[in-house]
Amino acid sequence: MQGLILEGTTTDSVRLSDDLELVGALTPRQVRVEVRAAGVCGSDLSCVLGKYHLPTPLVPGHEAAGVVVETGAAVTYCSVGDHVILSTFGNCGHCDDCESGDPGNCTNSALGSLKQPFAENGRPVYNFANIGAFVQQTTVSESQCIPIPAAMPLAAAALVGCSVATGAGAVFNRARVQIGDTVAVIGAGGVGLNVIQAARLSGASAIVAIDRAAAKEALAREFGATDFVLADGDDFDPVAAVKSLCPAGVHHAFEVVGDTALLAQAISMTRPGGNVAAVGVPDLGARVTYPFLDLHQNKSLLGIRAGGARPRKDFPMLVDLYLRGRLKLDEMISHTAGLDGLQDAFDALQSGTEARTVLLPNG
Repeated sequence: MQGLILEGTTTDSVRLSDDLELVGALTPRQVRVEVRAAGVCGSDLSCVLGKYHLPTPLVPGHEAAGVVVETGAAVTYCSVGDHVILSTFGNCGHCDDCESGDPGNCTNSALGSLKQPFAENGRPVYNFANIGAFVQQTTVSESQCIPIPAAMPLAAAALVGCSVATGAGAVFNRARVQIGDTVAVIGAGGVGLNVIQAARLSGASAIVAIDRAAAKEALAREFGATDFVLADGDDFDPVAAVKSLCPAGVHHAFEVVGDTALLAQAISMTRPGGNVAAVGVPDLGARVTYPFLDLHQNKSLLGIRAGGARPRKDFPMLVDLYLRGRLKLDEMISHTAGLDGLQDAFDALQSGTEARTVLLPNG
């Protein structure tokens, strides 16, 4: 089958292979999924550029939806033919954290653990983020397969697995934005847009989007931003810009880019007693430096993995919001392409000219 294989740490070190295969028979609780749609996320670019220090060869991609084509003997969460969104959580489903509704904290599934479900001409190939989505078929655990209505377009559904769940979950599950709160969002890409629209759905009174690309303003405002701040030039002061709009600072500041300097700025633009949401993922060896007194004012610095999602609850809820016309997903999809469109998608991400490209591995 076809799939993309990463061999190094540059965007041109990803190649298209016609010789990938899934290794071995399914275990009792595994599921084989035909990947119909896979979004190209900033985390995929970070993976390819070596920010996560992962071994290769590796199939990238983690934001996906598809159709179940085979199930293990003990699978009960889904059936052959089901349309599913894939979750990156490879959680066990039975530890204290899983049973209490926090699968992202599963103690039996180490964050960043890797498997080798693929092979190319006998050589084992890793998967990224428990999925490896830039391929025609992949194998995942049943806990990662969330059934959705067949009426849900799979290109839009794929986005729910990462950018939507991460952005909206940061608002709903972690920061818990309330009616009348003020919000700043640093980064108006795919995840940032979902922070913006979730803050709108939560009733925020002011939503300030900050981005270095002027082209992002129209989309940010369409998703619910009340103000847009263009981060123009090295001397630009986003803290001052936000405080010119919300003099006391904002109730919630979301750093979505994955830049430690921006996270320090997010702390400074948050009002006393507010929340600072670390949504973006920097280089995994990064360290954050910030003025102590800025956080000392009873602020909460929130670590956020995938929006604190509870996929089996959150994914269907987000799909329902979309089907009812309340959640914007189609507007995020700038382009669709085959697996050979990954480089163009990376170029667009790096230039900041679009929200999402969705790859269609099976055409």
